[in-house]
Amino acid sequence: MDGLFNLSLQLKNVWMEKIHSLLSEKKQRTEVNFIQGDLTIEDWSHATICFANSTCFDDPLMSAIADKAELMQSGTFFITFTKKLPSDMWEVLEHESHQMSWGSATVYIQRKL
Repeated sequence: MDGLFNLSLQLKNVWMEKIHSLLSEKKQRTEVNFIQGDLTIEDWSHATICFANSTCFDDPLMSAIADKAELMQSGTFFITFTKKLPSDMWEVLEHESHQMSWGSATVYIQRKL
């Protein structure tokens, strides 16, 4: 998935160059980070919104991500594709099928209870 990760970094650069300076000072403090690697060993408990392109993730990986996501604060958001977080600590706010470049995927928007 090197191509997707590199594209996300390119889009972040466009955001920083063209949009970021237009935001209020408070909103400029918001950090956007992308992680390429094993989410189960990174510390992202401070995040307020996470996205995982999880269509190809197996059940053990989804469970490991859910375990880490349970460390996030109440009210935070997590977006996944095809599979929702397997945790009672997260509620699905919205889910809808969308056409992706590889086919159709259900997008789940979840909030931590």
